[in-house]
Amino acid sequence: MGLGRVLQRPPRAGPTLPAPGPSGIEHLSCADVLRFLGRKEAGTSEIHSSKKTRREGTRLKHWVNGNSIKMYDKDAQVLRVETTLNDVRDFRAYRTKEGAESGATPEWLRLRKGVADLPRRAEVSQAANDRYLETLATVEETRPLEELTARLCRPVSWHGQRVRALNPLADQDAALLAAVNCGEFALNGFRNRDLRARLFGECPVSAARRRRQASSVTRQLRLLRAHGLIGKVPRTHRYVLTDAGRTAITAILVARRANPSKLAESA
Repeated sequence: MGLGRVLQRPPRAGPTLPAPGPSGIEHLSCADVLRFLGRKEAGTSEIHSSKKTRREGTRLKHWVNGNSIKMYDKDAQVLRVETTLNDVRDFRAYRTKEGAESGATPEWLRLRKGVADLPRRAEVSQAANDRYLETLATVEETRPLEELTARLCRPVSWHGQRVRALNPLADQDAALLAAVNCGEFALNGFRNRDLRARLFGECPVSAARRRRQASSVTRQLRLLRAHGLIGKVPRTHRYVLTDAGRTAITAILVARRANPSKLAESA
């Protein structure tokens, strides 16, 4: 089942949505894009990205295990994004078990391919489309890095307490920004323990050390919330990137990886 989204360009004010082209290949790895489809790791699966230009327009496609995200334009007038799900085993639906008694408590179970879970498949596809477009719009951000990061590099007050400035070029803060920007968190957000695994690794540790790591991550989550980079999902322990956070973090990470000669050319 596929779900498409058609946009007339320009679709909205602010960062513009790009035409299919180098941005989707150069700034987003195919692994990042396909994590929007619910995959944390590729495992033994092969992940592919391709770009084709035809007379009608340009098409950019990323796919794995029969699931794909595709973006193409038509005569440079209409931008269309489609998510196609042929293998739904990577996804979950909040439902009761088949054959369960009436009144059974719903839980997150594997998504079924039949019509019963069709609304959930549409929801997952639309979320993948939205995240893909938002991320590509961030790639095309035209404001200078100085403007995007000015507030982050100054201390702020949050809930009556002083919170330190971020240093995006320092290894520790850059590792934190890269962790929360992982594609696998794009759909469902992340928790304290998710960041612990990213920042400290998944090797077994003592209970005392695990508590110290959890406390450290809590302080870093507070730092990101104070600077407006992440927000808490109501009634959960999950956090998601804000629109401003996604834009600033993407710009910072791209700048850290940029070749100095290319930065000098664009200065």
